[in-house]
Amino acid sequence: NIFQPPIPPSQRLSSAEMKSLSLPCAFAILHLMIIRFGRVSAFITTMKRTRDISGQGGAMTMAATTDSTASAPASTSASQTTSPPLYLAEGLLAVHKPLTWTSNDVVAYVRGILTRDARDRGYKEGGDNGGGGGNNNRGRRGGGRRKKQMMKVGHGGTLDPLASGVLVLGVGKGTTMLQSYLQGDKCYSAACELGYETDTLDAEGKLVRTESWNHVESIEAVGEKIVPKFTGKIKQVPPLYSAIRIDGKRLYEIARKDPTGKEAEDVEIPEREVEIHGLEVGAVLEEGVIRSGVVDGPTYREKAREIEDAAAAAAASAAAALAETASNTEAKDGENKEGGTGDDGGRDKKRRRRNNKRNNNKNDKKNPFDEKTVPSILPDHGDLELPRFALAVRCGGGTYIRSLVRDIGYELGTVATMTGLVRTKQGPFVLEDALRREDWSANEIYSAIRRGGEKHGTKVE
Repeated sequence: NIFQPPIPPSQRLSSAEMKSLSLPCAFAILHLMIIRFGRVSAFITTMKRTRDISGQGGAMTMAATTDSTASAPASTSASQTTSPPLYLAEGLLAVHKPLTWTSNDVVAYVRGILTRDARDRGYKEGGDNGGGGGNNNRGRRGGGRRKKQMMKVGHGGTLDPLASGVLVLGVGKGTTMLQSYLQGDKCYSAACELGYETDTLDAEGKLVRTESWNHVESIEAVGEKIVPKFTGKIKQVPPLYSAIRIDGKRLYEIARKDPTGKEAEDVEIPEREVEIHGLEVGAVLEEGVIRSGVVDGPTYREKAREIEDAAAAAAASAAAALAETASNTEAKDGENKEGGTGDDGGRDKKRRRRNNKRNNNKNDKKNPFDEKTVPSILPDHGDLELPRFALAVRCGGGTYIRSLVRDIGYELGTVATMTGLVRTKQGPFVLEDALRREDWSANEIYSAIRRGGEKHGTKVE
């Protein structure tokens, strides 16, 4: 109300009081002016940057703000707009899986190549890069969160470590196309040997059974007997060493963690129906198959036995030395106890933990060879004779060639083991399409995806 009565003289401030308040008021007014000037300056800077970016053909979304830090989000958005994409191409390609590599080894290696390439190109993880990224976190037990692999790479069907050949990989959106390759048709060439069977049904396993094969007259006789029997839809029991789940556990996990074999023997593996579209028995491995890498079964077993014997001798020597050390330690602990200073409870627990860890590690069998040292059939040794023969198979998804060879041995009145395997075709991809190990680079991988897209329609736009 403008018609307020004047302030009584008794309530007015004296001149001394007015002077004491003038300095704080001046500082307060100055502070407000500085804040207002900073906000205006930040707004002007943001407008200038937006104008510059728009003039260069860029695009940016700006929300007006009165905060003095408004220029930071604008700068970040501008850098994200110009950041390169995560993938240069997305789709499927075929790589050549080397001997002794697992399929997951290949996936991890290729993912690493593409991840390093994306970062070298300036890709910023988690930003709006125009080619993927997004939320790179996923849930984890206990309510925590961990970072996902930013680069999506997967495979379309496992190959055993002692197998080589075509492995179809999906990159980016191509991983959504892999399910059809798990169930699709595949072609294999296998080297087989009559007379013995291993627990893994290949050259890597432990010998569990031997039988005479002398009644088998010839390789031609093998073909005449087994081709009609095993062509078409057949029943098959998968190997114990496989990735099939029984009661929530992988079969190979049960087998590897049970050195006595008793638990593994009690596992009932259900039969499954698979389809064999074509089956050929021969005495020659093709040159392209040999170049892919076929394990030489007899040489592999001989050298592996030598390595195992040497390792057993070294382990026995180490165990003797450990026992001697333990004996000396116990004697010393006894002396300490007599003196009233011993406290062996903690040491005993540590010793038991070490022994348990050592025993668990024994069950995790490692391949004694790598891709360069694994014994393989040489190009000029592709001619086979009994008890060895070659097998060419064209089959549907879910077929285990190791189980097929085992069943062929039973049908012949003996036992048999698959000593080498090459996948020659998966879907539309053949062995000649597969990118060899020495050519695994980002440029070659993206080029293979583009070639596959043009040839087979497997590139994702």
